[in-house]
Formats: sequence, structure tokens, C-alpha cells
Amino acid sequence: MKVCYSCENKIKTIKDQPYKFTECGLNVVLYGITQYECPKCKETYAAIPNVSKLHRIIGTHICRERKALLTPEEIKFLRKDLLLKAKELALIMGVTASTVSRWENGKKDIGEVHDRLLRSIYMMYATEQSHHMICEGAINLFKELPAKRKQIKEKKEISLNPQEWMSENFANCAA
Repeated sequence: MKVCYSCENKIKTIKDQPYKFTECGLNVVLYGITQYECPKCKETYAAIPNVSKLHRIIGTHICRERKALLTPEEIKFLRKDLLLKAKELALIMGVTASTVSRWENGKKDIGEVHDRLLRSIYMMYATEQSHHMICEGAINLFKELPAKRKQIKEKKEISLNPQEWMSENFANCAA
């Protein structure tokens, strides 16, 4: 019997309900995740397998599929998944820590060159972490991006199933 971490009451299991993975700071919905809810205190929990691999899938999705400039939330997500402090990312990208801060808090757009550089850094990291090439890699990713892009205000949802980050070939290269 599973009990609530907060009030130690018996919790109920919820299956087949989408889970909003807000913990990552993005609009990500996971399907096929077992969730738990305490009927007494209303605390909720989710059993998310292999979170680091899930983060790699989300980051790779952002880098490959998002054609607009990176949003502040996406920049922060990529930096954190790279296990870098803002100051470290700034040093790598040749900017100041305050510039990275302004990108992450939405006070300044990242710009085309730095957007491509951050995506490239992330894709190389993801490739290294997975011990295999993710599709055609960073070069083809940049070939598919338009030369001039604008910031978008509408945030699109990323929907994922556990099979997408739990399989051996976790990056689906099919367009």
C-alpha cells in the first residue's frame, strides 16, 4: 500500500491521464505516466522513469523542432540540462553573465547567432551523452533553420510518451 509523503494517508493510483511535466519549466505533457493522488490532502505525485534521458529528448526536440528563436524558458532548460551555471554558459558563448540572465528572463532576445550556437552546443552534448549520433547532428539542424527568424509569443506544447525516452534509439529521426 502506498501512502502520501505529506499526510501518510493512503493514496490512489491514476493511470491513463496526461501528466503536465511542469517541473522542467516548459509546457511538456507526458502520456502513460503513473500518477498518485492523496484524497485527503490533494497532494499529487508522478512516477517518471529515467528523467535524465527524458530531459535529453526534450532538449533535442527543442533544438531540432523549434524553428523560431529559443524562448527564455527553453534557454534556461537547455542551460540547466547542460549542467551549467549562467556564468559558465556565458563564458562558453562569449557573452557576459548578465546577457545570459537577460535572455533567460525575457528582457533581451537571444539573437540568431547565439541561438544557433546554443543549439549546437546542446546537440553535441546530447550526442556525447547518448554515445551515438542523433540523426545527422548539428550541421543539418542548422541547414533546416530559416536565415532570419522572429521571436514567437505562442508557446506550443511538447507531448511525449515514455517509449520515446525509454527506448535505446531515443531520438526519432523521422520528420
